[in-house]
Amino acid sequence: INNTNNNSINNSDIDNNFNKNNNIDNNYTNSSFTKDCLNENEDKNLNHGLLLSKIMYKFLQEHSNLKEAIIKSIKIIDGEYSFAVFDGENLGIARDSIGIKPLYYHINNNSFNSFSSEKKALWKIGIKDSEIKSLKPGYILYNWDLIAPKNNPWDNDYYNLYNGNISKFNISKNQNNELKYLDINKMSYDEIKYSLINLLTYSTYKRVLNTDKVGLIFSGGVDSTILATLLKNISDDISVNLYTVGVESSEDLKYAKKVAKSLDFPIKTTIIDETLVRESLNPVLDAIEEPNLMKIGVGMTLYLATKMASNDGISITLAGQGADELFGGYYKYLTTFKEKGPEFTQKSMIHDIEYGYDVNFERDDKIATFNGVDLRVPYLDEKLVNFALKIPIKYKINSDEDLLRKRILRDIAIDIGIDKEIAERPKKAAQYGSGIHKILIKKVLKDIDLNKKIDEIRNNYLK
Repeated sequence: INNTNNNSINNSDIDNNFNKNNNIDNNYTNSSFTKDCLNENEDKNLNHGLLLSKIMYKFLQEHSNLKEAIIKSIKIIDGEYSFAVFDGENLGIARDSIGIKPLYYHINNNSFNSFSSEKKALWKIGIKDSEIKSLKPGYILYNWDLIAPKNNPWDNDYYNLYNGNISKFNISKNQNNELKYLDINKMSYDEIKYSLINLLTYSTYKRVLNTDKVGLIFSGGVDSTILATLLKNISDDISVNLYTVGVESSEDLKYAKKVAKSLDFPIKTTIIDETLVRESLNPVLDAIEEPNLMKIGVGMTLYLATKMASNDGISITLAGQGADELFGGYYKYLTTFKEKGPEFTQKSMIHDIEYGYDVNFERDDKIATFNGVDLRVPYLDEKLVNFALKIPIKYKINSDEDLLRKRILRDIAIDIGIDKEIAERPKKAAQYGSGIHKILIKKVLKDIDLNKKIDEIRNNYLK
């Protein structure tokens, strides 16, 4: 589990308590609930697994029911996770609501059931790919029966969700100092920007809490540059290294170096050529566990970047995954906007977040884990996802001719001091910006059958 912060934390007051010299006021780092789970002398910065066990045990004592304890615990877990818990009789398996951490299972009532965070562990005991299922985000597998979540993250109303433990990113105080719910459809553009940057700032902060060094997968585009700028402002006590991958003449390398210099962050680069792509193909396939060309192209960029971080002894890296789905970064959203209108475009973004676990999120986490690196993704914080998907489409794509898209994110970038040249740099997918896709298609894969390759990898686990 990457984070176990209490959901009662007040996000709207971030800029009153937040500065680069004082970090964040103590009320952000202390959870009244998790304190109740610990003895007076216990360390409040426990290993996340141990802390979850204590929270689970507290609820188990209250309800004498493991299923209820799991449901209650999930409501207060804030972060990316997958876990299994066994009380001697009952087994519960759960996964975070966005689906960032992978979790696979196989049910065979005639013999034995199994689960794993990697498919290869199931291959090894003879289970075929076609028989392996991915646990859907937010679901619980309790004694091998599926329990669906009551709500999707984008449907939640955080004003009422936690019985008075209000997440205040969408509330303000009126003249009588009373809390007032803000309907995002009635908020001004500046109010929405203000709320969004507070959410993103706090989401980034949570993911580097109690660390002294962190890596950032960096392309020099608007998404990763916003994260780099926030990291710069969070604390002088956190060492930040940027990692960029690309061919010698790639745009990513050019802009990444420029931004790194302006922020005074060290940057490491890997120059890609045909030899390196060929050498990286097998480990990438081993990590993502499927012969999908698009996933290989994107995944190889992340594989090489997290490998650099791992070699530097950095175990935690941030990445900008999720920003394109939330703010309309992909060109396909402009096409949908033109052909089917803004409402359908918004539904398309929600769909892509809902099924992003299968398309992008699992892949990225598995690749980083393959290199011994914990990948953390601030844009996919549950409350940020909830808020971002409620932002009117006109603030993301403003017309049929909006070739840049992600308007609100680009405006926020300028507001926090990022150069307009970077803020308005056109979107390029990782595999294209780095140059990997071209090498894969035109050179490496001309004489390679990906299906045979993945079969060879599977067979290695059966030996």
